[in-house]
Amino acid sequence: MNKQQAVVNFNNILMSLLEEEEEEDNMLESLIIKKKRKSTKPMFLVREQEGFYEKLIKGHLINDEKLFREFFRLNLKQFNFVLSLVKNDISSDPYNRVQQPITPEEKLALTLR
Repeated sequence: MNKQQAVVNFNNILMSLLEEEEEEDNMLESLIIKKKRKSTKPMFLVREQEGFYEKLIKGHLINDEKLFREFFRLNLKQFNFVLSLVKNDISSDPYNRVQQPITPEEKLALTLR
């Protein structure tokens, strides 16, 4: 191997190492930089007033035992009993992203449906 080929090989190795280091830097940078969160969709902001549980369950079914039973295959007393059994397991506390999480009642209603 002559001197010129050795220099070319050395340059190729050096370039390869530099490219690998740059890729690693880019990967680390992408992990460090926080990604912007998407804004909350308007339909989720009105969930408490216009959501499934508020409109259908509290608005209509809670006052009509027959419709409630047809909808959930449980009467209101049975629904509340099942809720008392699982409430602690399906409850979640508020956190930064979700200030008002789905209530255990809503979760049970969706699960039964």
